[in-house]
Amino acid sequence: MSEGSPDTGFNAFRRGHAAPPRCPGCGLRVPACLCATIVPHPARTRVVLITHHAERRKSTNTGRLVARAIEGAEVRVRGERDAEPRPALPEGRLLLLFPHPEARVLTADDARGAPVVLLVPDGTWNQARRILRRDPDARAAEPVMLPPGAPSRYGLRRAPREGTVSTLEAVARALAVLEPDGEAIERALMAILDTFVERSDRAAGRMS
Repeated sequence: MSEGSPDTGFNAFRRGHAAPPRCPGCGLRVPACLCATIVPHPARTRVVLITHHAERRKSTNTGRLVARAIEGAEVRVRGERDAEPRPALPEGRLLLLFPHPEARVLTADDARGAPVVLLVPDGTWNQARRILRRDPDARAAEPVMLPPGAPSRYGLRRAPREGTVSTLEAVARALAVLEPDGEAIERALMAILDTFVERSDRAAGRMS
């Protein structure tokens, strides 16, 4: 999508003009929206994000990008008042992606047999830990963690601890392990992340 004329979009935002509204799909300012560039990828793995209710309001959230980029991905919000009861989880082997002390490393063997239902806490580190302990869907799943990998490319938030990655990066790396074409899916998701970070930085005036 076009960034607009010199007095709109990114430049207007930097000059203190009224900021354009944010796209509900990607969270970016409307002139920078990347939704039209996202092509959903099919996956045998069912990705289910358990998103803290406060995370939905944050423009830096990457979980919403996962929901657009992976076919069948589902977002379940935790902590909303008067929330409707959740439907049953999809059928399959329930795995919870979080580096819990009791978690084992995710492997390609996990994809054999029944389809994997990958539950992914989406929030700050402390919110994710609370989801792990308190959310009924999360408690029903076996905890797994990612194999060691490259440092995060996210950069829009301060990392709470060494080795942490954004929600989108975590899903990308997990699908690289679980899916037959996982490396291609990971590359596509990381390209989305790079664009998201670049456009967020431009809107905030952190780059020329």
